[in-house]
Amino acid sequence: MLQPMIPKLFILNLERAAQRRHIMCQRLCALGLEAEFLTAVDGASLDMDALPRGTEPRLSPGEKGCYLSHVAAWNTVVERGLSHAVILEDDVILGSNFSAVVAEIIALGMPFDAVRLSALKPDLLMPEHGAVPVATLASNARLVLPKKMPSGTQGYLVSYSGAKRLRSKISVPREPVDDVFDTYWKHGLCIPVLFPTVVEEDPSQESTIVGRIRWTYRTKKTLIQRFMWFVEKKRRKISISLIARRLKNKE
Repeated sequence: MLQPMIPKLFILNLERAAQRRHIMCQRLCALGLEAEFLTAVDGASLDMDALPRGTEPRLSPGEKGCYLSHVAAWNTVVERGLSHAVILEDDVILGSNFSAVVAEIIALGMPFDAVRLSALKPDLLMPEHGAVPVATLASNARLVLPKKMPSGTQGYLVSYSGAKRLRSKISVPREPVDDVFDTYWKHGLCIPVLFPTVVEEDPSQESTIVGRIRWTYRTKKTLIQRFMWFVEKKRRKISISLIARRLKNKE
């Protein structure tokens, strides 16, 4: 049986995390896949003075390093002129149908910037949480535009044009990279999510390229803040509807 054609696979991995490379190589080999390891930005040794202007100082060193690692991957896709590529973090498990699903998504020919293949909160991809379906694959998996935040950038498919748009619109670490993906509509990006996912975070391992502690702060909302929240909620609904319409028109 012929194997489906899949794009270049890149894995973000710290140079010092040799064991992670070994584990990922074993997992890829079991699926008949190969990947190129991209040296991730080590937040522990990051030169804070060399960060892009506008970087959010409250991000942890790990979050900054993780973000810049993804930006470097987008740059690689563009510089090599790749039509598509899959970006993976080094603490993932790939489903047995990974190759077939990725090939099928590409064959749809939809004008996405990226398609997330993973989600830390997959329940938020269900219709009852407002997720808007935009395509159904032969395997009955769906591509949906989430209304809420499914979290995680463990694995995603990116197009050449999408990589260019990602690096032009969100190359500065102003918030965790998966938060930016979660609010794709706010940045004018088209980033549907696959459901069910085919990339999962390995629960037995903690990521070496991102600190999971997130900066947060809570204050009682003023009347103006509540109004702005209402406006943003309406903006999100309209933006997602427009993105969904554009994708469906290309089916």
